[in-house]
Amino acid sequence: MRLVTLDSREVGGRPGVWLKSGEILDLAVVPDGLSAAQWRPQSVVSVLAAGDDGAARVGRLISEVESAGERELQQWRAARRLLPAAGTQLLTPVRRPGLLLMVPGGVKGSTDAYLKNPNAAAGPDARVILPTGKHDALHALCMLGLVIGRPLFQGGVAEANRSIAAITLVADLGSSPRESGYNAARQFPGACVIGPALVTLDEFPTAASWSPRAKINGHTVVSGTAPIALQAAAETVASLSAQYAFRPGDIVAVAFGIAELPLGDGDRLSIALAGTLELGFSAARP
Repeated sequence: MRLVTLDSREVGGRPGVWLKSGEILDLAVVPDGLSAAQWRPQSVVSVLAAGDDGAARVGRLISEVESAGERELQQWRAARRLLPAAGTQLLTPVRRPGLLLMVPGGVKGSTDAYLKNPNAAAGPDARVILPTGKHDALHALCMLGLVIGRPLFQGGVAEANRSIAAITLVADLGSSPRESGYNAARQFPGACVIGPALVTLDEFPTAASWSPRAKINGHTVVSGTAPIALQAAAETVASLSAQYAFRPGDIVAVAFGIAELPLGDGDRLSIALAGTLELGFSAARP
């Protein structure tokens, strides 16, 4: 399933699920006619934290929507319970991650990592403003976000594998290159673009791996890099758990091993995993 957080009047947004039809079911206002309507998760994290039970409940809701007749679907659309994916504004899938841990060396590098300010997180289609007095470009590192679904501390690889509940895309941004004091220069608002959805691992084969494609202003700049395998990702998370206590909703972002991409005023970067996710945002001067 593909979980999203809808922009809404609530500060934390509303949890939703992106359907294969291209529509989004708002899980906070599930139609009364659905048998599981009494279960209304508070957030995307609450779905992940519920484990198999949460996935099964959402799965039943998806099945009932997919089997509904057109008249019923039209009623749900009119009531804003079913929303079109196009034009529906999304927040970061995890509204405010408790832990945003960046691993710039990727799964094959060292597990040296640095924390990002959760307030730096921005959702898909964000317009990221470069802080005044800094360099003329943003520097973007394309990363795979490993979303934690169960507590983990000092765990082995098998435990780490079970703790990874979903993946997302992450663009780690800085106002200077990483080799120029990258930690301090990468904490401003919008410096961590995440999204657009969390894709749970049940959508992938056991030996899943992911490779990105990146475009700037519609032109491909990165394609066909070495993929990140789930087993290697679990090994990285296990190593990090020796120092960090993970909780549901935390995100460990590992670099794909490609060079940082400079973005100037007005540039738009799009990161995609074929057939799975695409995250886009733009850079701007104040």
